[in-house]
Amino acid sequence: MTPQIDLFLSPHPDDLVYSAFAEIIERRNKRAAVVFFNASRFTRWGILPKNLVTIMRTIEEVLILSSLGLRTSFLWLEDSSTRSAEVDKDEVAFSLDKFRGRVRSLFCPLALTGHPDHVMVRNVAVDYWLRCRNRPRISFYEDLPYAARIDGVDNQVEGCVKRLSKVCADLSVRYKPLSVDLFRRKLFFSRLYLTQNDQTRLLEKHGKELGQRCGSSYAEKYVCTPEQECLH
Repeated sequence: MTPQIDLFLSPHPDDLVYSAFAEIIERRNKRAAVVFFNASRFTRWGILPKNLVTIMRTIEEVLILSSLGLRTSFLWLEDSSTRSAEVDKDEVAFSLDKFRGRVRSLFCPLALTGHPDHVMVRNVAVDYWLRCRNRPRISFYEDLPYAARIDGVDNQVEGCVKRLSKVCADLSVRYKPLSVDLFRRKLFFSRLYLTQNDQTRLLEKHGKELGQRCGSSYAEKYVCTPEQECLH
């Protein structure tokens, strides 16, 4: 039988650690990640040469995700800070075909803010999910740190759920608890993205607010289809 994997799709380096850390840590299946837009010019020090930033950001992501047990591949697409042409969604979607028949659970961004890179990854994930004969569970993770800055973020999530429910039936909001120790690990790994601004204050504030909703110290939020056994 083909080994089943949990597949994590990330628009940029750092999105998975910020937004889906608990699921990465607690999954017992084989895990893989695909990072789409790792070619960039954006750093905490401003806009720098693309080749330099891309190398730095990619190395950070390889070291961090591999230490968390994820096998990571990169699509080397230019992010919104550097590209001048539209991305071909069909060509990007083709890159996921190598996982067909092996995915047990699929994780992708909810794209709350409408960021074009996040929307692209979400749409590719939904299209992939729809093409699966026996569909894996798909979970849309909250886009952090962006979601932590949105006033009335619950209304934004509700709007996304309504739109996505037209193609992904039976979606529901789920909170994933994190203990104090696990959240400290999340903050530790988030600080390892040295090229990026430190987001730990926003992550901690938002994580506490979500934790209060599910009786935990901290939590992450996901929008998911029902859990079911997936045999492709």
